[in-house]
Amino acid sequence: MKVVAIGGGTGLPVVLTALRRHLASSDRITAVVTAADDGGSSGALRKEYGVIPPGDIRNCLLALSRVPPEVSAALQYRFDGGDAQHPVGNLLLAALDMVATDGLTAIKLAAELLGVDDLVLPSTTERVHLVADLADGRSVYGESSIARSGAAIKRVRIDPATAVATPLALEALREADVMILGPGSLYTSLLATLVVPGVAEAVTRSSATRIFVCNAMTEPGETNGYGTAEHLKALAAHGLPLEQLHYVVAPTTPIPAKVLGRYAAEGAVPVDADFMLPGPSPTTVRADLLELGPVVRHDPDKLGPILCDLATRRRESGLASRMAARV
Repeated sequence: MKVVAIGGGTGLPVVLTALRRHLASSDRITAVVTAADDGGSSGALRKEYGVIPPGDIRNCLLALSRVPPEVSAALQYRFDGGDAQHPVGNLLLAALDMVATDGLTAIKLAAELLGVDDLVLPSTTERVHLVADLADGRSVYGESSIARSGAAIKRVRIDPATAVATPLALEALREADVMILGPGSLYTSLLATLVVPGVAEAVTRSSATRIFVCNAMTEPGETNGYGTAEHLKALAAHGLPLEQLHYVVAPTTPIPAKVLGRYAAEGAVPVDADFMLPGPSPTTVRADLLELGPVVRHDPDKLGPILCDLATRRRESGLASRMAARV
């Protein structure tokens, strides 16, 4: 089975960890990662050296890696770089990007060092920026500035508009049996990947099972007041209509009041999972998906079995239908 996971931020590595733990070792995973990150260490390295933003790629590689935990911890260790603290993994990827023939070769070399058999690909190898068009008529340039805009986001787009998707990423999308979108920052991770020219079209034209994993919490400045329905509307506005999804997975895990209080102080609340879809497709799956801890995160060992079940369920149903048709 060929599975493609799309997005970035903290959500995509959780999905990759879940898949690698619960899929068969022969199943292949490809991560298609946002390339628009311009904040923190990634932004500083990108600005100074012109490299592909390494942060999301680093986290995805480590999620799929087969190295001792001490090695993973060392690659996540941050050194003071002046305005930005640079994780060792970011420095490694930046150095490889500067000495390799191209950015994709740099990522491949890093994958080999970490024992990664799967693929991690940037959505584009071009130096792009994310632009948000806001409900008040303004436009905000740069991924790291969007959450500070102070207005609702109408849509996001890539600059330059002539940027092209990574050919290997488009190939992976065309050949996928399963696609998983989210969780993660809706506009600045997931949609930042989908709006790269060619990506949303490849997703909708594919015969793959498409699964959307909804976020557990809203993000201040990005999805204020959003429930699951608003997340789905944003996907539709960026080229992925509701009818193109096969499953919507939403967490129902009770979140302790103390944890909710800390998030509320920052302006975040649980994403409302009580929504009604206008038709039978996509199928809604509500389940206990979250880790019980101080930070609200999807649990790889709760999410993984559900994703694998949904992936194989529709695939086996399709095989059975084709066999019956032949008879």
